[in-house]
Amino acid sequence: MQSYCLRSPPGISLQEIEYKQLQMFDFENVIQQIELIDPRTVCVVGKHKSGRCEILELSLPEKLTVAPCNEGLVKNSDLKMRSGGFTIAPVFQVNYENYSPQACSPSSSLADTEGTAENRDRDTDHAQPTAEGDLITRFGSLTCEFVTPHLALNGQELVLLTAATQRDLVVIDLTVNTTLYKLSVNSINGSQCGLEPSFVSENLAALCDKNSGSVFLNDVRAGKMCQNFSPAQQHLGTEGRVTGELWTVRTSYNSKGSLSWASSGNINSKLGLASTMGKLIIYDLRNTDIAVCEADIGRVTGIQPCTDNPNSHLPVINFSPDVETQVSLSGFDEHVYIYDVSCTEKFKTIFVHDGHLKQSGQVKCCVTSHIWYKENTVISASDNSGLHCWQFIPDALP
Repeated sequence: MQSYCLRSPPGISLQEIEYKQLQMFDFENVIQQIELIDPRTVCVVGKHKSGRCEILELSLPEKLTVAPCNEGLVKNSDLKMRSGGFTIAPVFQVNYENYSPQACSPSSSLADTEGTAENRDRDTDHAQPTAEGDLITRFGSLTCEFVTPHLALNGQELVLLTAATQRDLVVIDLTVNTTLYKLSVNSINGSQCGLEPSFVSENLAALCDKNSGSVFLNDVRAGKMCQNFSPAQQHLGTEGRVTGELWTVRTSYNSKGSLSWASSGNINSKLGLASTMGKLIIYDLRNTDIAVCEADIGRVTGIQPCTDNPNSHLPVINFSPDVETQVSLSGFDEHVYIYDVSCTEKFKTIFVHDGHLKQSGQVKCCVTSHIWYKENTVISASDNSGLHCWQFIPDALP
């Protein structure tokens, strides 16, 4: 890994673009996912030039992690690698287990690539850094029947897996490494597209039909569906449906809590849906009959369903851990967008991060992943092998 830090991009003043902090790093690989491990550490998943997947554990710049009152006393703004390694099989997603050194990642076995997709078993791996701290090792796996599954993790106990092209889900208890049950989900509109999971609370998960935007709420302990609704049809109308449009889901619930613990255990979870055609719908799960906010952000992703990674070319939506009426969106272009989604009437753009384009010398790129770190602070990556840590000033728009 090669990295460098810029306090301010060449020719750009922090005062002009209204960042409190802005740090940029270059990598050898394109980072496909960023995951927060603990308040000082992130995990990134990238694809090496050789085609192999690489997982790196990185220490965040000290200037980013200290309390605001001590920022002026810290000079260290480097991003340091703590451990890392290449994976045996391609990795499509990584989830960390509640601030522990262990991670779960669904992957497909390279040894099985000659078999038919329907008959190939797939592993959900457990990985952790070694005692030496310089190598991430695989220490266990669970086999499921899904190809390139989607993964949702609730603390250190439950894993929920769904298939990219099937309407089934599997719930696994990590404490005993046992599959609790498998459940088939009936389609509301005949869609055969796969489901994407996201936990709503400790025992409740939302399953999003990627083709229609329909949402199913599943009680993972009881193993039964308790509610479903179709916001894409209810509020946008069938005439608003676009062939090839795909949907992704995210909730404000976070089993790890935020760094400020503002959203830990929040029972008033919000659910956000974003489509590849730029539609954004926000729900308060206490009342799913009416959307809190509906908007068309006016941007479209490149839709390429025939890809090795089922998550590629889907937008990335995340809720702010401190202000749940703020959401961030990326994956449409070289920008990360921050929106106020308190209601439809008040929907507005709070901030736009355009540093990835400026770092690439105005060469077109696309943001591949982003996460919230703490209040008004985001970590983002793009397909020009850049990673940015930035703290914005709200409403600092021209």
